[in-house]
Amino acid sequence: MENFGVQGTGMKAKGGAFPGNHACAHEGCGEAGDYRAPVRRPGSSFAAPSGPPEWQYFCLEHVRAFNAGWNYFDGMSEDAIWDAQTPYPSWDRETRAFAHNARDGDMRVDDALGVLRWKTATEVRATSPLSREDRQALSKLGLPDSATLAEVKATYRKLARRYHPDANKGSREHEARFNALTEAYNHLAASASFAKTASGR
Repeated sequence: MENFGVQGTGMKAKGGAFPGNHACAHEGCGEAGDYRAPVRRPGSSFAAPSGPPEWQYFCLEHVRAFNAGWNYFDGMSEDAIWDAQTPYPSWDRETRAFAHNARDGDMRVDDALGVLRWKTATEVRATSPLSREDRQALSKLGLPDSATLAEVKATYRKLARRYHPDANKGSREHEARFNALTEAYNHLAASASFAKTASGR
């Protein structure tokens, strides 16, 4: 079975060498040519090859000498050199971080579980931290700290119907509970933590 080694795969070995069965192309050198370099034909340019690249192989000492004398622009006209050094037109184009018509409200997502649901401004509580009084008011309504104003309203309506004195034959106990719920709701509706959503009352 033939051993093609790294050269057969077209891949470099460690150190950039292409180990294989090449002799160094430098005249009079008998070392192995493990390092490839492009073949330069007289009057041709490396910038615009007319076909697949051709390679010659050198030993380490001679590939270093080849690289030291390398001039990419050798044999090119002044205009060709200028074109090679000028960036492509799209590189000069001004780019903008955001388009003038960019919107984030048009997103269409199939979210069967409602995990990614976008909340409207009336549902989102302001990001200001809750005060101790806000937390106490939420607690009176039986709501978590993450409750929105819409949830506060819905809970208050449900509890107000249950504890309203007219629905409980004028019971003083239910009246006290109803008054505490109303006080908690009024506090939260006026709270700075819910200020951004207050227009949705």
